[in-house]
Amino acid sequence: MQKNRNFKQSFPEDKIAISFSAAIILIQVYYYVTGFLKELSQVLIPFSSMVVIILLIKFQNKSDLKALKFARSYMHIPLYGIIFTAFQSFVHKLNPNDYDWLLLKWDLYIFGLDITRWMEQYINGWLTEILTLSYFSYYVLPTLTFVMLYFSKKSSFIITRNYLLAVVIGWYGAFVFYLLLPAAGPDIAFPRHYTVPIIGLSPLTDNYLQNLSQYLKESFVRNTFPSMHFGIILITNYFAFKHKRNYFWLCTFPLGIMLGIATLYLRQHYLIDLIASIPIVTACIYISAKINNKYSNKALN
Repeated sequence: MQKNRNFKQSFPEDKIAISFSAAIILIQVYYYVTGFLKELSQVLIPFSSMVVIILLIKFQNKSDLKALKFARSYMHIPLYGIIFTAFQSFVHKLNPNDYDWLLLKWDLYIFGLDITRWMEQYINGWLTEILTLSYFSYYVLPTLTFVMLYFSKKSSFIITRNYLLAVVIGWYGAFVFYLLLPAAGPDIAFPRHYTVPIIGLSPLTDNYLQNLSQYLKESFVRNTFPSMHFGIILITNYFAFKHKRNYFWLCTFPLGIMLGIATLYLRQHYLIDLIASIPIVTACIYISAKINNKYSNKALN
């Protein structure tokens, strides 16, 4: 029994998230000490978040409280947002080159057009409202899907963790691509290519789009290739289709289609970014199932 308890102390997704978090925080500490990062909070926030995850793992392994079991796994979703921000604070320092020219070249060579410019003919207020909302759904669907799988009578904790692990592998694995092939996205890299402004019907949408554009310009975010906006929605759709079919047809499937279109319409991604996410997502789903099956078998021994 003690063997099982010790093995249970960390799940694969815990190890991945904590390993990436620790490495990124150490790099942040270096850049803070050398003066590149100006605010101590840039280091303290991800460090505190990692500590919270570690404590949740520790306490949950000593308790049968259902709330701790839920929190221990769910917290990986907000943790990623914090670690992503930490990583982006120095990624352009590690690799100051941008490869938007290469991604656009791939689009033109493979697909024969720049689809973001082609979409200018369809820009209108109503479509902007709908697609902006769809684009924003990326920030909601992982949480919603995790909750629905976790509390579903038809799915198990291992299915929920398969979903979470696939998402975690996709999220953190993409950091490698962001470092090797940093790109800002069409709107930031090639503003001269566009003549039609993207304007919504509501002040809320316009404010969101303006804040998004300003944030991307000022923060040096480089997360274009592959599109994990699209990739995570593909993972979500896969698990929704397998385990929550009504949720798939009524929610994740239509939102997934619109979100994919939105990444191009809003000039956040190149078409190659979406295509590249498909094999990556396939690998994430396959690897997560293999890892968790191996983990479950070891835990029973």
